[in-house]
Amino acid sequence: MAEPARRLEPAGSSAAPLVRVENLVKHFGAGLGTSVKAVDGVSFDIREGETLGLVGESGCGKSTLGRLITQLIPATSGSVSFDDVELTKLRGEKLRQQRRQLQMIFQDPFGSLDPRMTVGDIIRSCSGSSVSIRTSTIATRTSSAVASASASASPGRWP
Repeated sequence: MAEPARRLEPAGSSAAPLVRVENLVKHFGAGLGTSVKAVDGVSFDIREGETLGLVGESGCGKSTLGRLITQLIPATSGSVSFDDVELTKLRGEKLRQQRRQLQMIFQDPFGSLDPRMTVGDIIRSCSGSSVSIRTSTIATRTSSAVASASASASPGRWP
């Protein structure tokens, strides 16, 4: 049995989420009564002004998760809401109207990842120089982000 989903919460944020994904699951039939668990129990919130970047190895479910959020494919279970509207229950024109407000942006990893930087350096560079955050806080958040992405990952690993 899979572990319960951990909700990713930004530090000190109390605003209502613009996007809420709760326990989202997508299993694809693989024949002979078996299935592939493409997305299994994903939960997170995105508040107004925030950006979520999904990073992971090829085939880990990033694109599937994006398609589930935008309702391009149906979820096996779980829910997705946008601005307090439950997207997984919408159909037809109402769903099309909501989709106009959602977008996935696919990025070429070779154009976005600097092979001279470690995974930790890349994540730390996203902390933004416009916000005053202590170095120890950035290091803790970087280690936490890497650990939540993969049990075997390390901030010192090269992309």
